[in-house]
Amino acid sequence: MQPDVIAVFPLPNVVFFPHTNLPLHIFEPRYCEMVKETIENRQMIGMFLLQPGWQDDYHGNPPIFSVGCAGELTHVENLPKGRFNIVLRGLNRVRALETVQEIPYRKVRVHILPDKVLAEETDVQAIKKSLLRNFTIFAKHVQNLDVSEIQDSNLIEIVNIIASVLPLDLDEKRRLLELDDAYLRAVAVDEQLSASVSVLKLTANFGHLRPTDPNSN
Repeated sequence: MQPDVIAVFPLPNVVFFPHTNLPLHIFEPRYCEMVKETIENRQMIGMFLLQPGWQDDYHGNPPIFSVGCAGELTHVENLPKGRFNIVLRGLNRVRALETVQEIPYRKVRVHILPDKVLAEETDVQAIKKSLLRNFTIFAKHVQNLDVSEIQDSNLIEIVNIIASVLPLDLDEKRRLLELDDAYLRAVAVDEQLSASVSVLKLTANFGHLRPTDPNSN
């Protein structure tokens, strides 16, 4: 297995970021084979977003957006009928350069896209502080979010983790993933996070008007 060749697991509804964990249930035969070979060969799996119109050729190899995220298996649970529950840990943003295998599942040659932070340290610390402040407020309104896990993380880790859980549309998440400058990604995520916090605060202010009987108008 060449180090720059990875398996492709394309989905229509997931944008995967480095430094995040993604649980997946694998049931389609070709992707069950992918998991088996990944375990045997220690290859990476690349998550790529399917382009619009993927339904017309789902059982083939419909087009994917070129930038995705390569991850490694950190958990594998064998299930009946050869199926799996797995957890992928995001490692690197990657760009797909060429397809080197199509059957039984797709493999592509990739180029790793390193994250850069092109900003002064004072600006980096300021946006990091803003992200953590807004995310702390956001997390109070969303279950299963633990801000303490990222308090001591670097900016790249913080922005990727927040981007992965924010309720953004897929195109917006994809654009965030494609940004090479993690500082610009952080600024964009903080703007989205601030907007979400504003909505949550507004909703909370009017929470007392919600009827206690859900069947009443």
